[in-house]
Amino acid sequence: MFHVFKIVVAGLLASLLSGCITESASWVSEPLQAKANEPVAYLIGSIGPRSLKLSPADNQRLFIRKRGSQYGAAGIWKMAGAYSTPQDIQDANGAASVFVLALKPGDYEFYDFQFFSARYTPGLGTVYSSMEAREKFNLPLRLEAGKAYYMGEYRSLCLNGIGCTFLWRDQRARDAVIAQRQVPGLPPLQSLKLDLKSAEPYIFADTPPGVAADIKP
Repeated sequence: MFHVFKIVVAGLLASLLSGCITESASWVSEPLQAKANEPVAYLIGSIGPRSLKLSPADNQRLFIRKRGSQYGAAGIWKMAGAYSTPQDIQDANGAASVFVLALKPGDYEFYDFQFFSARYTPGLGTVYSSMEAREKFNLPLRLEAGKAYYMGEYRSLCLNGIGCTFLWRDQRARDAVIAQRQVPGLPPLQSLKLDLKSAEPYIFADTPPGVAADIKP
């Protein structure tokens, strides 16, 4: 049933490519959005390619969902001219966007990622492609009201003929400054303890040992 969520996001991205909407690095489905005066929890992180030259796609997303429901949220990096996400981090070879997901408190899980591309070729039109994990990894997230949680930096790296992976790092101090500019009054960020071993070969802490991830189109 989560394919519906991904189709909606893909449709949103298609609209963005047509120039209808300016992109945000944060996306939360309506049922998970706290209304005025309701308790809220924040989930913060950053996403983007470690190397723009080795980037698998101009659109990259991390998927979060409420446990036991069909509703989700996403952290997004996109580079498409005027319709890019904010390039909050720009280093020697890559870039990243910081996302702040304002969610109703509860139990969530980080379960998948997606690389999405739209390429125009004269005579062939626009070709859309999508890649995601072959096996979901389901990292649990318990988010309490009034707290802000940091899930880390996720920098993608892909090598032709080998595959793709995310390299995880703790960049809380850096990303907290950017997140607090987005949401003034944001509570201090608490680091989440994620079992990254269970997410291999899709996510590695800092440096991937050997072969990168197995991706399905």
